[in-house]
Amino acid sequence: MDLDTTAREMYSRQIMMKEIGEAGQRRLAAASVFVAGCGGLGSPVLYYLAAMGIGHLGLCDGDTVSLSNLNRQFLYTVEDLGKPKAVTAQKRLQALNPRLQITVYDRFLDEALAAAALPAYDIAVDCLDNYEGRFVLNDACVAAGKAFVHAGIGEFYGQMMTVTPGAGPCLRCLFPHGRGKKEQAEQIGAVGATAGVLGAMQATEVLKYLLGLPVCNDGLAVYDGLEMRLEKITLAASPSCVCAR
Repeated sequence: MDLDTTAREMYSRQIMMKEIGEAGQRRLAAASVFVAGCGGLGSPVLYYLAAMGIGHLGLCDGDTVSLSNLNRQFLYTVEDLGKPKAVTAQKRLQALNPRLQITVYDRFLDEALAAAALPAYDIAVDCLDNYEGRFVLNDACVAAGKAFVHAGIGEFYGQMMTVTPGAGPCLRCLFPHGRGKKEQAEQIGAVGATAGVLGAMQATEVLKYLLGLPVCNDGLAVYDGLEMRLEKITLAASPSCVCAR
């Protein structure tokens, strides 16, 4: 995919990097990323993916904008209250980058949607807020051989890991007993900047994966914003993981 004058100027700060260059920028323009969740994590992930020149984004979220979202979901404003998140996010992102191709899935992720949609994308991003949806994404990505970047946040803390099927642990390796399908996610506090930090880390992992650079696929990166620490917990794939059967 050729880069015209506008693209060269827009992405000039990336193109000048030895890890990217014009060849890498063309790879990003040809890439497709499925983002599950357009909320606290999804807002920074989607903004940075659009700004870095990803060619095609899939936006999956069945929720609407509420007032309590606005401390961390900066894709939205008070004028968007009650509107569908995925549809509203599409408008914001295309205002930032009109070249961007977007597919909107105005519904919550389920097994049928994951199985049908994910094979068409190069990589997925877990910006969900519940483990039921995360396991759906995990299992579909593993079945399709697609990498995905997981993250979760709460208060000042967060965790992130890139799952590369066949080359490291997946979420089932970390949580072998899973959670009950009807178990409701416990609501906890969240500093908006925590979502911003972890979302930026996820977007960076997507960039590195698409460019063939090393990613965090051998364990969890654990962020502590209160003590301002980032630690790595190394983990191996479990031989008894249900996804390996």
